[in-house]
Amino acid sequence: MNLVFITDAWQPIVGGGQKLYWEVLSRLAKQGWRIIVVTRALVNNQSASFFHSNLKVIRLGPVLPFFNPFGRFWFTIQSFIYCLRYNPDRFMATTWFPAITLQLIKLVKKTPIVLLAIGFGSRLLWLEDLITRKFKYDLIITDDWVFKSAKFIPNGVDLPRRQAGFPKYSDFTFLTIARNEPRKGIPILIQAFKLVKAQFPQVQLHLFGPGFKTISQEQLNQELNQSHCLIIPSLREGHPLILFEAWAHRLPVIATEIGSVSQFINQANGYLVPSGDVQALAEAMIKVLNNKKLSQLGAAGYQIVKNYTWDKTAKQYSQLLSSNSFPN
Repeated sequence: MNLVFITDAWQPIVGGGQKLYWEVLSRLAKQGWRIIVVTRALVNNQSASFFHSNLKVIRLGPVLPFFNPFGRFWFTIQSFIYCLRYNPDRFMATTWFPAITLQLIKLVKKTPIVLLAIGFGSRLLWLEDLITRKFKYDLIITDDWVFKSAKFIPNGVDLPRRQAGFPKYSDFTFLTIARNEPRKGIPILIQAFKLVKAQFPQVQLHLFGPGFKTISQEQLNQELNQSHCLIIPSLREGHPLILFEAWAHRLPVIATEIGSVSQFINQANGYLVPSGDVQALAEAMIKVLNNKKLSQLGAAGYQIVKNYTWDKTAKQYSQLLSSNSFPN
């Protein structure tokens, strides 16, 4: 199968989306798929193209920051024009603006088009609705369980070896991994943490991610080993990769009831709270601090994620994308 994949952010990996793309597409390439990734030439990542087995990455300029409005608009037009030279078995694009490129391609080519709908919670809700609900595709794949008109495929995880030499922090430490953007609910987290800190002065909060302090995968694994509980305070989300990564390290989780999260978290393996509720989040954090059997929640989470691997996720993508009959 030949696939052209259009995305406005590829490597380096700075979020769950880029990790999903890499984990799935690199496996498809190893299986013999011929894949061309068409993406933007962003600041600090200026190489025009590179090759990896059957996976070729093309970066289209100009070199600009990710959130530059002109850059995002121009890539939509530029990627459309560039993709006209290819006749793959499938065109596939991510939300949000690359999906508009798909609609332009649909006007001139009969090749099936596929939307990968992830990262819900755009500040431009009208655009999100237009792209995911109004535009027509041959197939929509999503990691958001509540998006019923799409085909749900859960994300995978790499199960690490149990690492010695990383004892828990001496003070109870909550951990959050997120980008600094409104849908991630960080202001709610900060307010809740202040309420908890007033009662438990020694408690700590470590916050990492783009817009805060970025860390490598090795550093992330260390934090997941040394922290006591992960918090996912998002206001809108599909299936945050960090949930499975935390459970892979047997780390207990507090999360908001959004997207696919409630399909995995229950009373036996974590705490669910309403999104945007400062008091509910603070109360859950206090329950965690007082839970003498907290480690059992992380162990229960591990029993779930050990059945989810990136190989299984890639297999589901392969089966859907290679099907001769796409669902409506």
